[in-house]
Amino acid sequence: MSSICGIFYRDDRPVAAPEIDGMVASMAYWRPDKIDAWHEGAVAFGHLALWSTPEAVGEACPFREAASGVVVTADARIDNRAELIATLGLGDRPAGGIGDTELIARSYLKWGDACVEHLIGDFAFALWDPRRRRIFCARDPMGVRSLHYFADARGFAFSTEIKALLTLPAVPRDEDPLRWAMFVAGHYFGDSTRFRAIRVLRPAHTLAVDAGQLATRRYWRLDPAREIRLRTDDDYVAAFEEILQRAVDARLRSTGRVGCMLSGGLDATTLLGVAQRSRAIPPANLTAYTWALREGDDNRIPDERAYVDAFLRAHPVDHEYLVLNSHRVFEDDVEFEHFQDGPTLNFQHCAMRDTFGRAREKNVRALLLGEGGDETASYGAPDYFLHLLLRLDLGGVRREVRAWAAQGATSEWQVFKSHVVRPLVRRDVLRSPFLAQKYYREYLANFRDPQGNGLPITADVIRRSGLLAAYEGTRPPFGPAWRAPIRCNQIDGLTGQDTYAHVANSWNVGALYGIECRFPYLDRRVVEFCVGVPAEQHRRDNWGRLLLRRCADRCIPAKIARRRDKSSTWPDLLRGIAHNEAALTAEFARWAVHPRVTAYLDVARLRSDLAKITELARTGATTGRPRVGMFCRALAVGKFLARG
Repeated sequence: MSSICGIFYRDDRPVAAPEIDGMVASMAYWRPDKIDAWHEGAVAFGHLALWSTPEAVGEACPFREAASGVVVTADARIDNRAELIATLGLGDRPAGGIGDTELIARSYLKWGDACVEHLIGDFAFALWDPRRRRIFCARDPMGVRSLHYFADARGFAFSTEIKALLTLPAVPRDEDPLRWAMFVAGHYFGDSTRFRAIRVLRPAHTLAVDAGQLATRRYWRLDPAREIRLRTDDDYVAAFEEILQRAVDARLRSTGRVGCMLSGGLDATTLLGVAQRSRAIPPANLTAYTWALREGDDNRIPDERAYVDAFLRAHPVDHEYLVLNSHRVFEDDVEFEHFQDGPTLNFQHCAMRDTFGRAREKNVRALLLGEGGDETASYGAPDYFLHLLLRLDLGGVRREVRAWAAQGATSEWQVFKSHVVRPLVRRDVLRSPFLAQKYYREYLANFRDPQGNGLPITADVIRRSGLLAAYEGTRPPFGPAWRAPIRCNQIDGLTGQDTYAHVANSWNVGALYGIECRFPYLDRRVVEFCVGVPAEQHRRDNWGRLLLRRCADRCIPAKIARRRDKSSTWPDLLRGIAHNEAALTAEFARWAVHPRVTAYLDVARLRSDLAKITELARTGATTGRPRVGMFCRALAVGKFLARG
């Protein structure tokens, strides 16, 4: 992950060198491998390079194409390099001497704004086209890379990090209460940031800016009507294996070793198994890291070591266990917050710091992660009975009822009544034919009630922020859901509210350690294939996550490939909160007299929730159960506001 920034004065006044230098300097704290800037008249670009691929080393960025004068600055890793090099007629040059930024520039010269439809990989870039006197920006489909911007009648500026924009005097600092409310709620819809004047370019969008207008366009979306049809189950597995292998191979390009997070679950072990059989890297250049529990401690999370050890016996690899301490869950990490320009909710940040530190010691420059696997390749198709009924597949319903009864050691009638009859006679199911609509309705009810199970923020903030109106605008589409409930649910889980853009960006703090985090399951090709396959490829005979299981059967132990349970961090999260009860109580006392905190948060409500969570951790009581996620997000906001 590199950092980029730039300025374009729409009124044609020249950019002063100290302006772009100041933007660059504000982001140089993460010790980039190289810093460059370019400016000419009313335009200036900056680039801070993280050399995580061989092609990036020594690459000229910002890149200027001599004949056209087109200039590009990019935070990008382009994965379909060979295809582009051939299509763009660059095959007579050594591939290693062609940087990804040059590929973006030449793709634009060939296809114009449609170039983004030909780029596979993780990217955020800005391009200056002197012929059209305009800036063209784009962000990858899943939003793995970030791009923020400010625009007024006189100028336009962009940057990877908000702090770079704040170096410019023209950028207002007025905060947007909507963003704070959304953060606590756990919803990140729209293009808002914590500053009213600063926007974020949404995933799968382009932005074009010239002297007269600013226009955004969505260039990619998943189609619920598109279905991939192959002849046999084995054909689906073979096609998926090929796509996943290409996604992993592309992410093994590195200037150093490659790390891989290894849990005992299906997603991470399959990734490492696929990486080990790749020809893109010698197996000796791989290192795996597992977050483990302290042996002898009274942890309530099932330890994954048995599954990890089973994998390592079958597939030896350089490996380290990193021992976690759930009591550290609320330790401040100001450096991470500074990198991400605001409050962070990541209960794993202590483990992330340890992981990145150990990885840097071994010269790891790229880290593979399994985020997105649950919603793509190992999707469980939770609306499967509804899907079968809508297709009038009564034989399929009978098959599933039998399988569920056999697995659950109960009667077929009981399964039929619980999973087929009861859901269909409930009004909320008839009104919400797929899960995204159900969740939408539940959250909307909470937002309308700032007390009880609602948000731990003040009623005034809810009113001033326009949270209800903004959230109502995100209502999942009703029509297509009846035709394809499973696919609509999957699409919403992947792209609704920019889900994985926020997951990916929480990991981008790896740049502080010179490490780029990579997500094979968020590869556009993997996502499109997994969403397009029929529901029966994801769930059948009461087996969920079926597509990845069948692929995993070929590369990891059956103990993992056929594992039905999934480890949960919930018990130890509650225990971590309870352990920190005294410290949090003292912090709430300070917040109660802090005007900036009380302007946003309901501190009395947080005290009440802390007592309930502590009781839940100690006794397991389920009555009056608070929303722990909202509580923790409010803590993150409070800590950030109290420091500011």
